[in-house]
Order: sequence, then C-alpha cells, then structure tokens
Amino acid sequence: MPQPHKLIFKGRLEFGNLRTYDMVLRHWQNRLETYFKSDILFDPEQVFIAEEFALVLPQQTLLSSEKNWRSTTSLLREVAQFAVAGNVLAWCVQNGRVLDTVNVEPVSDKVAVTEYKLGCQLVSETGMENEATAALSRAIDKYARHASAYERRGYVNYKLKNFNDALYDFNKSIDINPVNPEAYYGRAKVKMLKNDWEGAAVDFDLSVKRSVALQPVHWLSRLKKGECLFHAKKYPEAAAELKLYLMRNFMPTDPNFHRRHRASILLGKSLVAMRDINGAMTAFRQAKANSDGADLAPGEAKLLTRVETPDFVRDLEAASHKSPSEAVMMLFGQ
Repeated sequence: MPQPHKLIFKGRLEFGNLRTYDMVLRHWQNRLETYFKSDILFDPEQVFIAEEFALVLPQQTLLSSEKNWRSTTSLLREVAQFAVAGNVLAWCVQNGRVLDTVNVEPVSDKVAVTEYKLGCQLVSETGMENEATAALSRAIDKYARHASAYERRGYVNYKLKNFNDALYDFNKSIDINPVNPEAYYGRAKVKMLKNDWEGAAVDFDLSVKRSVALQPVHWLSRLKKGECLFHAKKYPEAAAELKLYLMRNFMPTDPNFHRRHRASILLGKSLVAMRDINGAMTAFRQAKANSDGADLAPGEAKLLTRVETPDFVRDLEAASHKSPSEAVMMLFGQ
C-alpha cells in the first residue's frame, strides 16, 4: 500500500469586495459538485471568510494522496485568478523528500496585481529601488490591504536605508496579515539596527513560528534570533538556537548554506561566554570548514585564520577564567 503524502498548506487569497468573493465561493462549490467531488481537501466553510472577503488557509499539515494534492492545488489556482492580493504556499512531501512545491498567486490584469508583480521584479534589479517603490505604492493605492506590497516596499526602504519608512511598512504588513513571516523578519532587522536585541529576537521568533522548516526564512530567522540573543548576553539561549540551525542539512542552493560558518562562529562565541572551551573550539573548527566560498566579513576572516594557532588556543584557555562578558571582549572585542 503506498505511503500517504504529507501535504503542508499556508496562506490567504483576498478578493477585495463582496461581489467577487461571492462569485469565487459559487465557483468553488460548483467545481466541487460537478468535477472534483471528494478530491478537494478543504470544504468551503473551512476556508472562506466572508468578513474578510478572503480564502484563508492556516498553517497545517495533512496526510493524503497525490490525487488530493493535484486536485486541491488546481482548484486554488483557479480561484487565484480572481484574487487581488495574497498567496498560498504548499508542499508535497513523502518520506522526508519534497516532491512538489506550489506558490499560488493572483494572476490577472488588475492594477493591484500587475503593479505588485512589477514591483517584485524590480526589487531584484540593482539600481531600480525607486522604481520598485513606486510600483509597490501604486499596488497599495489600488488595494489598501495589500500586506505583501507593504512588506516588499519595506524591504526596499530597508535597502535604501529609509529605516523609519521600512518600519512603517513592516508594521502595516503585520497589522493586515499577522502570519506573514517575512514582515516580522524585516521588522526585526530594523530593530537590530537600533540595538534592540531582545525586541528583534521576539520578532525573529515570530517569523520562525509563522513559517515552516521548508522555507529558507525559517532558518534565517533562527540564525538571526541566535545572533540577537548573543548580543543580549543570553548565551545559553543563543547556543541552543544556533545548534538547532547547524543541525539542518542545507542544500547549496539554499541561502542558509553560505551562512553556516557565521552560525558556527556565533555558537563558538556563546560557548566561550559559557566557559565551554572545548565546545567553542569545535564550533570554530566547524566554522573554518564551512567557510569555503562564503562571503567573509573582515572580522570573521581574521578570526578563522587564528583557529588552530597556539596563540588562539592559549587565549581560549585564558578566557575560561574570565566572566562571560570579559571572555568575549578579550577574544573578540565585543
């Protein structure tokens, strides 16, 4: 008997007004009755929220068949053409292997849809930040509850160092859609710039909880949370978070792959503060092993050249007799 598939869904599609919402609901019900029948994993009363004119899928994992997967994602794509904002992410997993990934987004000629897509395209093009901001602003002007457009505009403002504007956009995105992990991630990075380490750690934790382990942002948030806890001098909590991160086997295409050395360095520093010198040495060796091809900051490069040298080993031993803050300052100047 074939193993059931693990199907993960999360997200929302917004239809903007009652007329479109009612039309989509009728379409869903009609397709259930005439074509899909029992193949759809969600009954309309489970996912359609009349007060919000939206289809909402809270983060959930189901065990079902590949046929149910194909039918459900197909119907989601059908109704997405009527949406004005939002997206649904879904993964099909069997025996720990991801068989398929789906990102269902609105596809239409509505201004809010086309300008948002244009803005997202321009975000990734160097030197086009102002044009990206303008396009995303036009999407927001056409649909004021466009949480994704606010989040992307916040990201652009962060790149442009317009940090107050970025904070405004991330807060608006969270107010509209409080389950979007990217908005919490962005807001946390702004808080880091203000040295609000504990506030940033809270937001990174919310990003972790509102994402799934198959998303890179889940692990990026864990790494950043560990960094914030380190700066907040919560060394055991930082070490626990960083160990979780380093247990993950990232593929080379994952943005986390080239950050493993950074996690190991932070773990080593946390363990130094905890006077676990042997553990710290193991972490620094792991950092050096994982640094090939990574974009090293000057301080990281200098640290990794010292690993295994007699002076560094001697400094580690001397640090073990210091207080946590003194040990970190002595070795790393922070």
